[in-house]
Amino acid sequence: MLCLKNVSKSFDSAEGPLEVLNNVNLTVSQGESIAILGESGSGKSTLLHIISGLEKPNTGSVEFDNEDLWVLGEASRAKIRREKMAVIFQQFNLVPSLTIRENIELHAKIVKKFDPSFIKDVVRLLRIEDIMEKYPEQTSGGQQQRTAIARAVSAKPTLILADEPTGNLDELNTQSVIQMLGKLVTQSKTTLLVATHSNSFASRLKSQVMLSKGKLSRNV
Repeated sequence: MLCLKNVSKSFDSAEGPLEVLNNVNLTVSQGESIAILGESGSGKSTLLHIISGLEKPNTGSVEFDNEDLWVLGEASRAKIRREKMAVIFQQFNLVPSLTIRENIELHAKIVKKFDPSFIKDVVRLLRIEDIMEKYPEQTSGGQQQRTAIARAVSAKPTLILADEPTGNLDELNTQSVIQMLGKLVTQSKTTLLVATHSNSFASRLKSQVMLSKGKLSRNV
């Protein structure tokens, strides 16, 4: 359901081109869960942005559901991202004028996939039932992070791309997130790619890959 072929990416710098990804190849099956490991600055976030269609590679292709994202136009990529993907960023990007409940439900309602019982289960697993009527500024960073995760999965996406989703959480809440995402993968055959520094998180996923010096290797 996802295939990266010879994906390379570099950025301009004062010293010249800075290579971040070098001929990265990766094939992911539906329902597979993969942890992307690597040091800070190794390109994990850039890789997720390219897979989601937010950042264009210099070379290579990204095929999702048999469509090359970077042959499609921006409107088509945005439609795929809106209807089939969920991207969990390190920044929460919550709407400050909406309550936690409204933030979580908004996307699912827009794409007509609103399932109150499913969202209730997600909220329970993430332990945020008691803040649903509060506004983001009234909650902690950890609570906002869990809200962002709940919002991302509320429409039952085909593919979840998560960039350090537990980076702001303590061990208890990290385990809550792992449990919830694992349940989604098992029950809905959702595909999960997670960039993480958490060995505990990585060990709970089906596969682990290492990104180092622009190269990606499986089964670290």
